[in-house]
Amino acid sequence: MKSYNHFTQMDICCLFYLLQLGVSKNQIAVVLNKHRSSVGRLIKRCPGGSFNPEVSYEKYLDNRKRCVRNKRIKKGSELFEYIQSHLYQYWSPEIIALKWNDRHKDDKISFNTIYSAIRAGDFKQISAQSHLRRRGKQKYGHRSQYCCIQPEKTIHDLPLEARYRERFDDWEGDTIRTTPGKGCVVTLLDRKSRLLLARKVETIASEKVNEAVMTAFRKKGIQPKTIVFDNGPEFAKYKELEKELRTSVYFADPHSPWQRGSNENINDSLRFFLPRGMDFRNLDDDYLEAIVSLLNNRPRKCLGLKSPIEVYCCTCKSHGFGHP
Repeated sequence: MKSYNHFTQMDICCLFYLLQLGVSKNQIAVVLNKHRSSVGRLIKRCPGGSFNPEVSYEKYLDNRKRCVRNKRIKKGSELFEYIQSHLYQYWSPEIIALKWNDRHKDDKISFNTIYSAIRAGDFKQISAQSHLRRRGKQKYGHRSQYCCIQPEKTIHDLPLEARYRERFDDWEGDTIRTTPGKGCVVTLLDRKSRLLLARKVETIASEKVNEAVMTAFRKKGIQPKTIVFDNGPEFAKYKELEKELRTSVYFADPHSPWQRGSNENINDSLRFFLPRGMDFRNLDDDYLEAIVSLLNNRPRKCLGLKSPIEVYCCTCKSHGFGHP
């Protein structure tokens, strides 16, 4: 396919002199490597039938300025305000587009268009670095203290209802760590609704982690049926959790994060707000709660564009969850 090249000022001057020599439009088109209809339109732009290269070039540039694609997302429009308000809530462009398209069948938007608008700087104080989740993880070597637990029950023993996400209150658990000695954050995720609970812990001692897990559930009035942890040493005293919470604790296989994929995914989202190197001992409880609320109210594609709060609370209305 032949590529299209715009007329340069040199092309227009050459065209002028060729016309002065009596060369036909077809021959000029061959010399300039342009289509003959393009040459004809350029000549017609001059009033009075007399070709003037300066006037023609000015009109040509003026036409090019007007020949631009209209912006799909116009400032001040309902679509613009909708996208901007939800980007401030850290929704992904894909979820924003899906939610908008679900309500506006005749005015759909592509998430790629939203990405382009972000890269173009159309939204105030919003950039890919500040409001879009970072992709990819830094790889670390396996830690020798992992696999120190010899569990009685593994994820392969998990009840089928829990394995296939057919009921609520089957949970996955993990910790987000930072620099050694600066504490951690315990994360718990309901497998069916993807509802998140989180508590900070000043040390990764098993006793402190157990206390955080029990507090997280009791504060919301939740009775977990099962919990699946990874093989971290912080969960070594899991029998105490089974006794206190009257639940069953299971463990994923060593070095198999995909077996608790939902928990790993939400941990990655939390990392956006809790970067590596942060001292979790100084983490404000209200700030952590605000992050958890933000994520719990974010629609998920896997939930049919509902949020974890909507999915969980429509069944478990007695629990103390609310919208921000």
